[in-house]
Amino acid sequence: MAFAHGRNGRMYVNGFDISAFLKQAGGGTQVAMLDTTCMGTADDLTFIPGLKKATMKMSGLLDETIVTGIGPVLESAFGVANSIFTLVPASGDVIGQACFGFSANLGTYNLDTSVGGIGKLDADATSNYGWERLIIHHALTTEVATVNGAAQDNGAASANGGVGFLQVPDITGITALDVVIQDSADGSTGWATILTFTSVTADRAKQRVAITGTVRQYTRYVATFTGVGSAQFHVGFGRK
Repeated sequence: MAFAHGRNGRMYVNGFDISAFLKQAGGGTQVAMLDTTCMGTADDLTFIPGLKKATMKMSGLLDETIVTGIGPVLESAFGVANSIFTLVPASGDVIGQACFGFSANLGTYNLDTSVGGIGKLDADATSNYGWERLIIHHALTTEVATVNGAAQDNGAASANGGVGFLQVPDITGITALDVVIQDSADGSTGWATILTFTSVTADRAKQRVAITGTVRQYTRYVATFTGVGSAQFHVGFGRK
């Protein structure tokens, strides 16, 4: 059993790292349970699962710096469909650890300013995909050239596809960043692309891409640079 301190958590939203502003972030998934109990049944109620949704709550300190402050970042996402959130839990932004993708609509955004206190905010988002559990393939760090990620071992192949989340806060110098997810049967040979993100040509990019079909036991990311420069990005991939 391994516990971790919450200070290791991170939150990335629409190509921005807003971790430094947040005190708390989290949420959960709900499935509507439809009551099928009718006359003549036994003592117990009966249900079938219906539609699902997920919610996420954030609270923290307000910064209204133009473009990069948490205020403008969340305000620009408010009421806009399919904002892309990546939540890194207390285990930290470490390759091979879990994170959670969340394609959602930011529906609540509140500010709090009081005499003698610091400016605060809270926000809620709702998703019709639910939380999507991912494995971190590339932590939010900067690369300066084309790179192949380390192989991530799922223990076995899976048959129900998967989903990838990409956050790109910054690209400098290069004209394009192209990121794909590949799979392999043994983690060293026969790598094949199974998921392709749209080419990134500007800062503050974000994407969610889903695939169907078989995913072999091992996965990795490959990031290809066009031109000379650097890119800061985060990649998560999860199986369905």
